[in-house]
Amino acid sequence: MADREDQIAVYREAVSTYIERLTSKERSRLLRRAAFELRRSQQKRIRAQIGPDGAPWPKRKPRKEQKPASRPIRFLYRRGDNERLVDMRSWVRRGDMLTGFDREAEGIRTFRADRISRHLPAEGGADPGPMTGVIRGRRGGVRRKAAAMFVKLRTAAHMRAGATPDEAYVEFTGRASKLARIHHFGLKDRVVPDGPETDYPQRELLGFSQADDEAMLALLLDHMEGRA
Repeated sequence: MADREDQIAVYREAVSTYIERLTSKERSRLLRRAAFELRRSQQKRIRAQIGPDGAPWPKRKPRKEQKPASRPIRFLYRRGDNERLVDMRSWVRRGDMLTGFDREAEGIRTFRADRISRHLPAEGGADPGPMTGVIRGRRGGVRRKAAAMFVKLRTAAHMRAGATPDEAYVEFTGRASKLARIHHFGLKDRVVPDGPETDYPQRELLGFSQADDEAMLALLLDHMEGRA
């Protein structure tokens, strides 16, 4: 392993000298190719749920079981000076937060219980009363989908690659950068707004492995041979 690392160090020094002799336009074009190649390797690792060192990420903590919901709920939800109807047919309550499929919004939404201005009966039903429960599937069973983590985060829409005349870069953009930072460094955050803070285990999303190092050197050496 040490011999291989020494060889890479020699190649790196030779390639650095070569890059310095390129024009600004040539460097930008070459580094842009390197950035896109590096992004592909990061996406592949995230898909495999492993870090740059090849170690698997910590798995998600299993959610605690709760009593199942027995009925749909409807209520008027207050946001600022406005109210809107919420109609949820599968849902869960955790503390003061309710999460479930909102038929009006056609998606999963989370609501604060203290912002519910009035409970409404289900279509054709009586007044709903207290609320407890978990998200349930079509047949009444609790849904448990073991999906891979960060599926959207690894897409090109959230992971940007590019280059300047001086560097190649891969970075997360916009709101995705906050989520990536929390998991990459293992920080604290709230699962839902105004909810309790949770400690997230460290899951390195971006990193430079030896395989990446060798791939970058191979790309640059190919470029050098093409100019020879």
